Amino acid sequence: MALVPPTDVVDPLLAAVRRLRTDHRQLAAEVRWAPPETWHITLAFLGEVPAAVLPDLTERLADVARKHPPASVTIAGGGRFGSRVLFADVDEEPLAPLAAAVAREAKLAGVVGLDDTRAWRGHLTVATVARSHPGRRQGASRSGEPPDAPGPDLRPMVAALADVSCRSWTAEMLILLRSGPDPAKRYETAASWPLSGRPGVRSSC
Repeated sequence: MALVPPTDVVDPLLAAVRRLRTDHRQLAAEVRWAPPETWHITLAFLGEVPAAVLPDLTERLADVARKHPPASVTIAGGGRFGSRVLFADVDEEPLAPLAAAVAREAKLAGVVGLDDTRAWRGHLTVATVARSHPGRRQGASRSGEPPDAPGPDLRPMVAALADVSCRSWTAEMLILLRSGPDPAKRYETAASWPLSGRPGVRSSC
């Protein structure tokens, strides 16, 4: 489940990533970069969803969208999940209720691939480290954890993204993404719903 930023909003991030890949060429070669056209803000990673679960899941997600208003989104700075993921940071406060509702309803629908062992972290993934990388830290999940040598040290990349600041925008659509057959695109929209709740009205979902 995701929010997809407008292209012009992430232009400063795209420019910063391009500089990063030039200035840290050797380090940049050790990670897999997400194509900018696939960039999105993850509200919940659902994993593989069985066909039998999909009807109830989509009904529940549509209900979540009806109960939550459009949300303000701000992308600024960088972070990492251990030595696994490099991301652009996202202001969590306006999105946390929506993310919590998505995860809760997905779990009630029977989705078993949810990672609900730690608090949701607002982020937009720009690069990942392959599981097979010899230096990847196993089990590292929180940003700020030092990576194992001699694996890729993502800290210089995080520092390179520190000054990124994208203009705030209003997310109006809740989007269910799925892995697509085209490796260049990676994701395709399976379903989407307008966020149509009234601002200031507390949702019970």
